[in-house]
Amino acid sequence: MNLDPNLSNPVAIAMSLLAAFMWGTWFISLKYLGNYPLEAFYLTLFSTSFVFVWVMGFLLDGSALIANLQQVRLEDQSRVLITFLCGLLYVAGMMFSIVVMKEIGLSLAQPLQASINLIVGTLISAIIGGIPTGLTPLRISFAALFLILAILLTMLAGKYASSASAALSGSDEKARSGSIAKVALLLVIGALFVPAYSTGLSYGLKTVTQPHGLAVMPFMAVLASGAFVCALVVSSILLTRKKAWHVFRENGFKIHKLGILSGLAHYGGNIIHTFATCSLSATVSWPLGITAGLWTQLWGLAYGEFKGAPKKAYLTLFAGLICYLLGAFIIASVV
Repeated sequence: MNLDPNLSNPVAIAMSLLAAFMWGTWFISLKYLGNYPLEAFYLTLFSTSFVFVWVMGFLLDGSALIANLQQVRLEDQSRVLITFLCGLLYVAGMMFSIVVMKEIGLSLAQPLQASINLIVGTLISAIIGGIPTGLTPLRISFAALFLILAILLTMLAGKYASSASAALSGSDEKARSGSIAKVALLLVIGALFVPAYSTGLSYGLKTVTQPHGLAVMPFMAVLASGAFVCALVVSSILLTRKKAWHVFRENGFKIHKLGILSGLAHYGGNIIHTFATCSLSATVSWPLGITAGLWTQLWGLAYGEFKGAPKKAYLTLFAGLICYLLGAFIIASVV
Protein backbone atom coordinates (compact mmCIF):
# COMPACT_ATOMS: atom_id res chain seq x y z
CA MET A 1 0.00 0.00 0.00
CA ASN A 2 1.26 3.47 -0.85
CA LEU A 3 2.22 5.69 2.08
CA ASP A 4 -0.58 8.16 2.90
CA PRO A 5 0.03 9.82 6.29
CA ASN A 6 -3.38 11.60 6.23
CA LEU A 7 -1.93 14.86 7.51
CA SER A 8 -3.87 17.43 9.48
CA ASN A 9 -4.04 20.85 7.85
CA PRO A 10 -1.67 22.55 10.34
CA VAL A 11 0.93 19.84 9.82
CA ALA A 12 0.54 20.01 6.03
CA ILE A 13 0.95 23.80 6.13
CA ALA A 14 4.09 23.47 8.24
CA MET A 15 5.45 20.93 5.76
CA SER A 16 4.77 23.26 2.82
CA LEU A 17 6.69 26.03 4.58
CA LEU A 18 9.55 23.63 5.41
CA ALA A 19 9.73 22.64 1.75
CA ALA A 20 9.86 26.33 0.82
CA PHE A 21 12.81 26.78 3.17
CA MET A 22 14.65 23.89 1.49
CA TRP A 23 13.89 25.25 -2.00
CA GLY A 24 15.05 28.73 -1.04
CA THR A 25 18.25 27.45 0.57
CA TRP A 26 19.91 25.03 -1.86
CA PHE A 27 20.62 27.86 -4.33
CA ILE A 28 23.44 29.07 -2.07
CA SER A 29 25.51 26.29 -3.63
CA LEU A 30 25.91 28.63 -6.60
CA LYS A 31 28.03 30.89 -4.40
CA TYR A 32 30.69 28.19 -4.10
CA LEU A 33 30.90 26.88 -7.67
CA GLY A 34 33.47 29.39 -8.90
CA ASN A 35 34.34 28.47 -12.49
CA TYR A 36 32.86 24.98 -12.20
CA PRO A 37 30.46 24.47 -15.15
CA LEU A 38 26.76 24.77 -14.30
CA GLU A 39 26.06 21.87 -16.66
CA ALA A 40 28.22 19.56 -14.55
CA PHE A 41 26.61 20.83 -11.33
CA TYR A 42 23.18 20.21 -12.79
CA LEU A 43 24.04 16.70 -13.88
CA THR A 44 25.20 15.82 -10.37
CA LEU A 45 22.15 17.48 -8.81
CA PHE A 46 19.56 15.61 -10.85
CA SER A 47 21.42 12.30 -10.88
CA THR A 48 21.36 12.49 -7.08
CA SER A 49 17.68 13.44 -7.13
CA PHE A 50 16.78 10.55 -9.43
CA VAL A 51 18.49 7.95 -7.25
CA PHE A 52 17.23 9.51 -4.02
CA VAL A 53 13.56 9.58 -5.07
CA TRP A 54 13.48 6.02 -6.40
CA VAL A 55 15.26 4.65 -3.32
CA MET A 56 12.89 6.54 -1.01
CA GLY A 57 9.97 5.36 -3.11
CA PHE A 58 10.80 1.70 -2.63
CA LEU A 59 11.63 2.22 1.04
CA LEU A 60 8.30 3.94 1.75
CA ASP A 61 5.96 2.10 -0.66
CA GLY A 62 7.70 -1.16 -1.52
CA SER A 63 6.06 -3.02 -4.39
CA ALA A 64 3.09 -0.63 -4.24
CA LEU A 65 5.29 1.96 -5.98
CA ILE A 66 5.21 0.04 -9.26
CA ALA A 67 1.67 -1.25 -8.70
CA ASN A 68 0.28 2.28 -8.44
CA LEU A 69 2.17 3.37 -11.55
CA GLN A 70 0.74 0.47 -13.52
CA GLN A 71 -2.80 0.98 -12.21
CA VAL A 72 -2.90 4.69 -13.05
CA ARG A 73 -1.29 4.08 -16.44
CA LEU A 74 -4.04 1.60 -17.31
CA GLU A 75 -6.84 3.87 -16.02
CA ASP A 76 -5.54 7.15 -17.50
CA GLN A 77 -2.14 7.05 -19.17
CA SER A 78 -2.06 10.84 -19.54
CA ARG A 79 -1.59 11.25 -15.76
CA VAL A 80 1.77 9.51 -16.04
CA LEU A 81 2.88 10.96 -19.36
CA ILE A 82 2.07 14.57 -18.49
CA THR A 83 3.84 14.23 -15.12
CA PHE A 84 6.96 12.99 -16.93
CA LEU A 85 6.70 15.84 -19.46
CA CYS A 86 6.29 18.38 -16.65
CA GLY A 87 9.50 17.04 -15.10
CA LEU A 88 11.28 17.70 -18.39
CA LEU A 89 9.89 21.20 -18.82
CA TYR A 90 10.36 22.56 -15.32
CA VAL A 91 14.01 21.52 -15.31
CA ALA A 92 14.55 23.24 -18.65
CA GLY A 93 13.18 26.39 -17.01
CA MET A 94 15.37 25.98 -13.96
CA MET A 95 18.46 25.65 -16.12
CA PHE A 96 17.75 29.09 -17.54
CA SER A 97 17.04 30.45 -14.07
CA ILE A 98 20.24 29.17 -12.48
CA VAL A 99 22.36 30.79 -15.19
CA VAL A 100 20.69 34.10 -14.40
CA MET A 101 20.97 33.70 -10.62
CA LYS A 102 24.69 33.08 -10.95
CA GLU A 103 24.99 36.11 -13.24
CA ILE A 104 23.09 38.81 -11.32
CA GLY A 105 22.71 37.36 -7.83
CA LEU A 106 19.90 35.84 -5.78
CA SER A 107 18.38 39.12 -4.66
CA LEU A 108 17.67 40.41 -8.17
CA ALA A 109 16.93 37.14 -9.95
CA GLN A 110 14.55 35.52 -7.48
CA PRO A 111 11.80 38.19 -7.54
CA LEU A 112 11.57 38.10 -11.34
CA GLN A 113 11.20 34.34 -11.35
CA ALA A 114 8.82 34.19 -8.39
CA SER A 115 6.37 36.69 -9.87
CA ILE A 116 5.75 34.52 -12.93
CA ASN A 117 5.69 31.29 -10.90
CA LEU A 118 3.14 32.69 -8.47
CA ILE A 119 0.66 34.07 -10.99
CA VAL A 120 0.83 31.32 -13.60
CA GLY A 121 1.32 28.44 -11.15
CA THR A 122 -1.58 29.40 -8.88
CA LEU A 123 -3.91 29.95 -11.83
CA ILE A 124 -3.04 26.55 -13.31
CA SER A 125 -3.44 24.86 -9.93
CA ALA A 126 -6.92 26.34 -9.46
CA ILE A 127 -8.13 25.48 -12.96
CA ILE A 128 -6.73 21.96 -13.19
CA GLY A 129 -6.51 20.84 -9.58
CA GLY A 130 -9.57 22.57 -8.18
CA ILE A 131 -10.13 24.86 -5.19
CA PRO A 132 -10.69 23.34 -1.73
CA THR A 133 -13.79 24.15 0.33
CA GLY A 134 -13.44 27.39 2.27
CA LEU A 135 -10.91 28.98 -0.08
CA THR A 136 -12.59 31.46 -2.41
CA PRO A 137 -11.12 32.99 -5.58
CA LEU A 138 -11.29 36.38 -3.82
CA ARG A 139 -9.16 35.12 -0.93
CA ILE A 140 -6.66 33.55 -3.33
CA SER A 141 -6.44 36.88 -5.19
CA PHE A 142 -5.97 38.79 -1.93
CA ALA A 143 -3.14 36.48 -0.84
CA ALA A 144 -1.56 36.66 -4.28
CA LEU A 145 -1.69 40.46 -4.09
CA PHE A 146 0.44 40.45 -0.95
CA LEU A 147 2.85 37.92 -2.45
CA ILE A 148 3.19 39.96 -5.64
CA LEU A 149 3.75 43.08 -3.52
CA ALA A 150 6.45 41.14 -1.64
CA ILE A 151 8.09 40.23 -4.93
CA LEU A 152 8.00 43.82 -6.21
CA LEU A 153 9.36 45.24 -2.95
CA THR A 154 12.25 42.77 -2.78
CA MET A 155 13.01 43.47 -6.44
CA LEU A 156 13.12 47.20 -5.66
CA ALA A 157 15.36 46.54 -2.66
CA GLY A 158 17.70 44.56 -4.90
CA LYS A 159 17.78 47.43 -7.36
CA TYR A 160 18.71 49.90 -4.60
CA ALA A 161 21.48 47.58 -3.42
CA SER A 162 22.73 47.03 -6.98
CA SER A 163 22.89 50.77 -7.65
CA ALA A 164 24.82 51.38 -4.44
CA SER A 165 27.25 48.56 -5.25
CA ALA A 166 27.86 49.96 -8.73
CA ALA A 167 28.52 53.43 -7.30
CA LEU A 168 31.02 52.09 -4.76
CA SER A 169 32.91 50.05 -7.35
CA GLY A 170 32.87 52.83 -9.94
CA SER A 171 31.29 50.56 -12.54
CA ASP A 172 29.08 51.84 -15.32
CA GLU A 173 25.52 51.58 -14.01
CA LYS A 174 24.08 51.97 -17.52
CA ALA A 175 26.15 49.06 -18.80
CA ARG A 176 25.19 46.98 -15.77
CA SER A 177 21.52 47.76 -16.33
CA GLY A 178 21.85 46.56 -19.90
CA SER A 179 23.45 43.34 -18.71
CA ILE A 180 20.69 42.82 -16.14
CA ALA A 181 18.02 43.45 -18.78
CA LYS A 182 19.62 40.83 -21.02
CA VAL A 183 19.79 38.10 -18.39
CA ALA A 184 16.35 39.08 -17.06
CA LEU A 185 14.95 38.21 -20.47
CA LEU A 186 16.50 34.75 -20.13
CA LEU A 187 14.99 34.48 -16.67
CA VAL A 188 11.51 35.29 -17.98
CA ILE A 189 11.90 32.65 -20.70
CA GLY A 190 13.01 30.10 -18.13
CA ALA A 191 10.29 31.03 -15.64
CA LEU A 192 7.61 30.36 -18.25
CA PHE A 193 8.63 26.69 -18.11
CA VAL A 194 8.85 26.38 -14.33
CA PRO A 195 5.04 26.44 -13.72
CA ALA A 196 5.11 23.03 -15.40
CA TYR A 197 5.85 21.81 -11.86
CA SER A 198 2.52 23.11 -10.54
CA THR A 199 0.81 21.67 -13.62
CA GLY A 200 2.23 18.25 -12.80
CA LEU A 201 1.06 18.57 -9.18
CA SER A 202 -2.43 19.62 -10.23
CA TYR A 203 -2.93 16.98 -12.90
CA GLY A 204 -0.73 14.02 -12.05
CA LEU A 205 -1.10 13.81 -8.25
CA LYS A 206 -4.12 12.47 -6.37
CA THR A 207 -5.24 15.13 -3.85
CA VAL A 208 -8.28 16.22 -1.87
CA THR A 209 -9.53 18.17 -4.90
CA GLN A 210 -8.20 15.86 -7.62
CA PRO A 211 -9.57 12.30 -7.19
CA HIS A 212 -7.55 10.90 -10.08
CA GLY A 213 -3.81 10.57 -10.31
CA LEU A 214 -0.76 8.98 -8.77
CA ALA A 215 0.10 8.47 -5.11
CA VAL A 216 2.90 10.67 -3.74
CA MET A 217 6.01 8.54 -4.24
CA PRO A 218 5.00 7.14 -7.67
CA PHE A 219 4.26 10.73 -8.74
CA MET A 220 7.65 11.91 -7.47
CA ALA A 221 9.42 8.99 -9.18
CA VAL A 222 7.90 9.88 -12.56
CA LEU A 223 8.58 13.61 -12.10
CA ALA A 224 12.20 12.98 -11.02
CA SER A 225 12.70 10.69 -14.01
CA GLY A 226 11.56 13.41 -16.41
CA ALA A 227 13.80 15.93 -14.63
CA PHE A 228 16.79 13.57 -14.84
CA VAL A 229 16.30 12.90 -18.56
CA CYS A 230 16.18 16.64 -19.32
CA ALA A 231 19.28 17.38 -17.22
CA LEU A 232 21.15 14.42 -18.73
CA VAL A 233 20.40 15.36 -22.35
CA VAL A 234 20.98 19.12 -22.04
CA SER A 235 24.04 18.88 -19.79
CA SER A 236 25.62 16.16 -21.92
CA ILE A 237 25.21 18.22 -25.08
CA LEU A 238 26.68 21.34 -23.47
CA LEU A 239 29.58 19.51 -21.80
CA THR A 240 30.41 17.73 -25.06
CA ARG A 241 30.36 20.98 -27.06
CA LYS A 242 32.62 22.62 -24.50
CA LYS A 243 34.81 19.51 -24.22
CA ALA A 244 34.45 19.82 -20.47
CA TRP A 245 33.75 16.26 -19.28
CA HIS A 246 37.16 16.29 -17.62
CA VAL A 247 35.83 18.54 -14.83
CA PHE A 248 34.31 15.52 -13.08
CA ARG A 249 37.74 13.90 -12.90
CA GLU A 250 39.71 17.01 -12.04
CA ASN A 251 37.47 18.27 -9.22
CA GLY A 252 37.25 16.48 -5.91
CA PHE A 253 34.36 15.69 -3.59
CA LYS A 254 34.47 19.22 -2.17
CA ILE A 255 32.84 20.53 -5.37
CA HIS A 256 30.79 17.44 -6.20
CA LYS A 257 29.12 17.46 -2.78
CA LEU A 258 27.46 20.78 -3.69
CA GLY A 259 25.44 19.05 -6.40
CA ILE A 260 24.70 16.09 -4.14
CA LEU A 261 23.51 18.21 -1.21
CA SER A 262 21.50 20.44 -3.56
CA GLY A 263 19.81 17.40 -5.09
CA LEU A 264 18.88 16.02 -1.66
CA ALA A 265 17.54 19.41 -0.52
CA HIS A 266 15.68 20.08 -3.77
CA TYR A 267 13.88 16.75 -4.01
CA GLY A 268 13.67 16.32 -0.26
CA GLY A 269 11.67 19.55 -0.37
CA ASN A 270 9.67 18.27 -3.34
CA ILE A 271 8.67 15.09 -1.48
CA ILE A 272 7.68 17.00 1.66
CA HIS A 273 5.70 19.53 -0.39
CA THR A 274 3.93 16.80 -2.38
CA PHE A 275 2.76 14.99 0.77
CA ALA A 276 1.43 18.35 1.99
CA THR A 277 -0.29 18.96 -1.36
CA CYS A 278 -2.29 15.73 -1.00
CA SER A 279 -4.00 17.21 2.06
CA LEU A 280 -4.14 20.88 1.05
CA SER A 281 -4.48 20.81 -2.78
CA ALA A 282 -2.00 22.43 -5.16
CA THR A 283 -3.98 25.70 -5.05
CA VAL A 284 -3.00 26.11 -1.39
CA SER A 285 0.43 24.46 -1.29
CA TRP A 286 1.81 26.24 -4.37
CA PRO A 287 1.46 29.82 -3.03
CA LEU A 288 2.90 28.62 0.29
CA GLY A 289 5.86 27.24 -1.65
CA ILE A 290 6.44 30.67 -3.19
CA THR A 291 7.62 31.79 0.26
CA ALA A 292 10.87 30.13 -0.75
CA GLY A 293 11.63 33.62 -2.03
CA LEU A 294 11.72 34.88 1.55
CA TRP A 295 14.58 32.50 2.35
CA THR A 296 16.40 33.25 -0.91
CA GLN A 297 16.33 36.94 -0.02
CA LEU A 298 17.58 36.29 3.51
CA TRP A 299 20.44 34.18 2.16
CA GLY A 300 21.26 36.91 -0.33
CA LEU A 301 21.40 39.30 2.63
CA ALA A 302 23.61 36.93 4.62
CA TYR A 303 26.01 36.53 1.70
CA GLY A 304 26.60 40.24 1.34
CA GLU A 305 24.44 41.10 -1.66
CA PHE A 306 23.21 44.15 0.31
CA LYS A 307 26.66 45.18 1.51
CA GLY A 308 26.97 48.96 1.34
CA ALA A 309 23.29 49.35 0.42
CA PRO A 310 21.43 52.46 1.62
CA LYS A 311 18.92 52.36 4.46
CA LYS A 312 15.99 52.47 2.04
CA ALA A 313 17.14 49.14 0.53
CA TYR A 314 16.95 47.40 3.90
CA LEU A 315 13.60 49.01 4.76
CA THR A 316 12.14 47.98 1.39
CA LEU A 317 13.48 44.44 1.80
CA PHE A 318 11.97 44.20 5.30
CA ALA A 319 8.58 45.39 3.98
CA GLY A 320 8.78 42.75 1.25
CA LEU A 321 9.50 39.99 3.77
CA ILE A 322 6.50 41.09 5.86
CA CYS A 323 4.30 40.85 2.75
CA TYR A 324 5.56 37.30 2.12
CA LEU A 325 4.42 36.35 5.62
CA LEU A 326 1.03 38.06 5.23
CA GLY A 327 0.38 36.33 1.90
CA ALA A 328 1.20 32.94 3.39
CA PHE A 329 -0.99 33.64 6.45
CA ILE A 330 -4.02 34.58 4.31
CA ILE A 331 -3.76 31.32 2.36
CA ALA A 332 -3.05 29.13 5.38
CA SER A 333 -5.64 30.58 7.76
CA VAL A 334 -8.66 29.17 5.92
CA VAL A 335 -7.64 25.52 5.64
